[in-house]
Amino acid sequence: MNENADSGFCVSCGVARNYGGTCDYCGRLYIEPVEASSQVKRLTALPAKYKISKENNGTAITWGWAGRSGWILIPFAMFWIAITYPIAADWFKEPFDTVPITLLPLVVGVVLFCYALMRLINNTSIYASNQSMLIRHHPIPWRGKLKVDTRDIEQVFVTRIQRSNKETSWHAPALQLITKGGQRHELLRGKAEAEFTDFESLRLIILKALGITPETIAGAHDSFS
Repeated sequence: MNENADSGFCVSCGVARNYGGTCDYCGRLYIEPVEASSQVKRLTALPAKYKISKENNGTAITWGWAGRSGWILIPFAMFWIAITYPIAADWFKEPFDTVPITLLPLVVGVVLFCYALMRLINNTSIYASNQSMLIRHHPIPWRGKLKVDTRDIEQVFVTRIQRSNKETSWHAPALQLITKGGQRHELLRGKAEAEFTDFESLRLIILKALGITPETIAGAHDSFS
């Protein structure tokens, strides 16, 4: 069914239409074509932190780790280093004559600072194509990376996880894949119930890039940790 386009975004899936009269992601047809523009697309229905882009013959989804915890931890870590360095200073004068117990608080501060910095600058990317799926963390390769051949992937699905704080608990979405051998791998974990629709949209984009037909997985909405 052909539709007139009121803007450069697909009214079905929210992706910027950069390839003429057809949405490149969901296939919806439009009478009025859109001129080609940047290769980078942002889903209007998703939080701004998810960047969707075409890379080679596949699709990449990238998001940053930046959060409030990083901004809070960095000044705290700097303060901790400032008060523990004088304690450790004596060890630096004669590093091999004493047990480095006084050095431990300073090491904790340095590690905490590095972790907070990573929380601010690191990103995670999911790259999906008809050949493979690659999940990597960059520029600091924390947690390593995961690569799975597309032919070994049974399905990508959204499941429910339990989250809680001191006052209450709730369900949040988790985007996972299951291999034909039955192994589960978590790709992305949400924080709020309102993100279920967003995660389902990401799932459909990934499945389209993989060339896999969306199917229901038994127990897909069970809690998983």
